[in-house]
Amino acid sequence: MSQLCLFSIPKPLQGSTERLQRNAFESWRRLGATVEVVLLGDEHGVAEAAREYGFLHWPQLNRNSLGTPLINHAWTAVRQATTARQFLYANADILFDQNLLTAATILDDWPMNRYLAIGQRIETNLDSEIRDWSDERLRDWIQRQRIERQRASIVCKDYFLFPRHLYLDVPDFAVGRGNWDNWVVYDAHRSGVPVVDLTRQVVALHQPHDHLHSGGRRQAYVVGAEARENQRLAGGRHLLIGSHASHFLDEHGQVVRMGWRWLPRAIQDVPRFIELLRTLVR
Repeated sequence: MSQLCLFSIPKPLQGSTERLQRNAFESWRRLGATVEVVLLGDEHGVAEAAREYGFLHWPQLNRNSLGTPLINHAWTAVRQATTARQFLYANADILFDQNLLTAATILDDWPMNRYLAIGQRIETNLDSEIRDWSDERLRDWIQRQRIERQRASIVCKDYFLFPRHLYLDVPDFAVGRGNWDNWVVYDAHRSGVPVVDLTRQVVALHQPHDHLHSGGRRQAYVVGAEARENQRLAGGRHLLIGSHASHFLDEHGQVVRMGWRWLPRAIQDVPRFIELLRTLVR
């Protein structure tokens, strides 16, 4: 049994989206053999990419009437594909550094054994593929992004780390649309599961992209039929409770209760959140 399985539902590998996703895949491959990676879905190029990078591939996913893959089937299918103790769902354009493994190991050993881990992403621009980069060059570049670039708003959630026995019953959310990610955090809070912020430890780099496949950002996240259906299934938007952690992983590798720290963190996030809102009306 492996410790960690990283799984994702990629978009079709074509155009600029192919480069973004290949960069993410390459960073996942370099996490090492102890991490199983599963690519789900039968979009163009996904099966070939899985073979090329040495990942597992699960082609069949249930879809809604508009053809969008459903989160619940993906999160169920991955349990059939691997026996890993931990699962990390990640959007297919996110690059991780090796600190992800450290954080996952700390939580795997945590006596609580019930947790949901999330973290803020860093927006970065990468116009080339990293496949031919040395490990040292990639590591140095990631560290520069961590220092030089700003984190995105805490409402932007691009990955979820959790133990195998959690999230066995997830609604029929459409992937890549609004509101389902807030529900994941909200459900942890209401179930008494600690929500651990990994931002201090884990670097998660997001490569900006358009949302033409879903009719635009506002359509995908707010006003579109699939976003509204996700909101209905979630029982609301849960924007506030769905964006805050109850614990955090500190620089010394200790899981610490958030306590009063959530307030200055929320205040610091206001400018980022306002900028995010501006992108939804452009």
